[in-house]
Amino acid sequence: MGAKPGAARYDNKMSDVTRASITNGIWLCRNCHAQIDRDETLFPPELLFNWRKEHEDVVLRDLGTRGEQMRHDIEMSRYPFLEDCPAIIQRIALDKPIGWEWRLAAELLRYLNRPQLKRLKNLQSRLSYRPLPPVKLENLMGFVAERTNVMTNLLGPLTSILDRLTESFGPPGEAGNAEEIYDCCVLLRDILSTAIDHEEIIHFTGLPEEGEAIREILRDAMGKNLIKLSKLSDSLDNAIALIGTDHGGTSEDPHVVTYKVAFDLPDDFTANFNRELKRLERLL
Repeated sequence: MGAKPGAARYDNKMSDVTRASITNGIWLCRNCHAQIDRDETLFPPELLFNWRKEHEDVVLRDLGTRGEQMRHDIEMSRYPFLEDCPAIIQRIALDKPIGWEWRLAAELLRYLNRPQLKRLKNLQSRLSYRPLPPVKLENLMGFVAERTNVMTNLLGPLTSILDRLTESFGPPGEAGNAEEIYDCCVLLRDILSTAIDHEEIIHFTGLPEEGEAIREILRDAMGKNLIKLSKLSDSLDNAIALIGTDHGGTSEDPHVVTYKVAFDLPDDFTANFNRELKRLERLL
C-alpha cells in the first residue's frame, strides 16, 4: 500500500504502523517501481503481495540453505488453515507485525465475507432475484413460524462468536491465537451466509395476498443487523491506528478499546409482528 496520501494504492484506513511494517513492503528496481505506480488497476495490492510470495519461494528454493527451508516449512505447517487465503493474510500470520491479531481478523473478514456482503448489497438494492416455490395460504403460518425461528437461532450465537473472537486476540501484551481467529471469522461468514439465505427467502418466496403485510415486517429485519458485521473490519483498522500514538497505551498501562455491536430488531417489530400474527390467526 502507498506510503503517503496521493501515492499509488494508498489506503487512508491503514494505520501508519501497519503501512510501515515489513508485511506491507515489496522491494523492486527503480524501473519496475515506476511502472507499477503508473497503473494501480493493472498492479493492485493483491498482485504485488502474490509477486512477493512467489519471489520469496523461488529465492528460498534456489538460494536458501536446507536449514532455512526446514524453518520455512515448519512455520508454514503451523497455518495449514490459511493455505487457500490471499498472500497478505499468510504474511500477517508469519511476520506477526504489531497488532497482527486485529489485522489478521480484519483481512480475514474482508476476504471471507466479500461474496456474502455483495449478495446482501445486491439484495437490499433490489438487484438480485432468486426463484422460490410459492407458499399456499394453509401453509402461511408454518412459513412465518419457520422464518422467525431462523431469526432467533441466528441472532443468538452472534454475540458469543464475537466474544470468542475478542478472546482469541489474547490478553494485553500476549500473542493471540491465529487458528482461533480464523475459526471465529469462518463462523461469522457462515452465519452471514445463512442470514442472507433467510433474507432472500423472505424477499422472493411467493406468498398469498394475506401474507404480504407480515412479509414487510420480516423483510430486512435481519439485513439491518448484517450491515453491522460488514463494519467490523473497519473498526479493527481503527483500533490498529491507535498503535504508536498517545492513545495506544503501553504493555504496563494498556489502552482498552471497546467496540460494541448490538444485534437487535426494530423498536416496533414485536408489536407490529404480534398484531399481524393475530390477524392471520383469526383469518386462517
